[in-house]
Amino acid sequence: MASLSSQKTPCTSDGCKSVGILKCEGCSQIFCRKHVNEHRNLLNHQLDEIVLEHDALQQLFVEEKSKENYYDHLLKQIDKWEQESIMKIQQTANEARQQIEILFSLQKALVSTELHNQAEELRKARIDDDFVETDLHKWINMLEKVQHNVNNFIHSTTVSEDSTELGVQNSENEERFGKSLGNICIAEDGLLAYHLKLDIGDAFVCGMKEYSSGKYEIRFLMNKKDSKYTMSFNIISKSTSIPKNEFDQEKSSYGWYSNDNICLCGADLSLYTVHHDMSGETTFEIELLIDCDNRKISYFNERTKNRRELNVDITKCPFPWQLLFYLFNVEDSVRLLSSKQLL
Repeated sequence: MASLSSQKTPCTSDGCKSVGILKCEGCSQIFCRKHVNEHRNLLNHQLDEIVLEHDALQQLFVEEKSKENYYDHLLKQIDKWEQESIMKIQQTANEARQQIEILFSLQKALVSTELHNQAEELRKARIDDDFVETDLHKWINMLEKVQHNVNNFIHSTTVSEDSTELGVQNSENEERFGKSLGNICIAEDGLLAYHLKLDIGDAFVCGMKEYSSGKYEIRFLMNKKDSKYTMSFNIISKSTSIPKNEFDQEKSSYGWYSNDNICLCGADLSLYTVHHDMSGETTFEIELLIDCDNRKISYFNERTKNRRELNVDITKCPFPWQLLFYLFNVEDSVRLLSSKQLL
């Protein structure tokens, strides 16, 4: 008898010395009769808790669904975004169409004015019977120039698109560097001009565009190697030769030096007050406004937010005007950033 009792498996409940009679297949523990019932009751209680959690979640889902159908809400958000995007695209497209219309209207008006002026000149020459071969060549060249401008305008007008906007551009209206005098190198398709590493000295570079009517905005970046030397940005009449030195520039142009002095085509500088803006600096991002209609020029300094303005005497600086930059020190440079005609 002692041998049989020693082979019986005891109940695994804490403190219980009774013989185990049933093994739970879930937890693999063996319980006596008393603890079998307790263990089963525990499992039933845990099941009840799971059912309660399920019911609570089910109720929450039903309440949220009845309070707001989030699926429909998301769809409405997408519909709203779609409509707003379509409206923005349509607005941008309409603005681009308006730019095209304005651009072509301006070009048409410009060509009409040029042809009208030439017609008047030809009519007067015929009536007065006052013309020679050189006049004929001049008129032929004028007609060829108008034809060239018309053809270039058509082929250089493009529509460009980036991630934020749609724009109409005409490369013929973009400023480029052209004539120069002194140790000047022009690079990057005419957008960059810099003083060569030969020696310091007066050097000048002109823009290629001519300004006779309307308003124009030209943005550029000037860099000086040494703050003690000066640079300048100016306008000069196309009929005036490019300056040979700084003294010639002061007599023939309107504009500003980097030390805040000004050029007034030889006018009395004592009539103007010099305002501190660029002096002592080596880098300037400038927005230059050429206002032919009101015969004035002005600039806006992007760093200081200062604006300066000069009236232009067209008897001293007749139309058409051109850009003129003065560089003195080696590695001084000017980079054209953008240029456009204002409407």
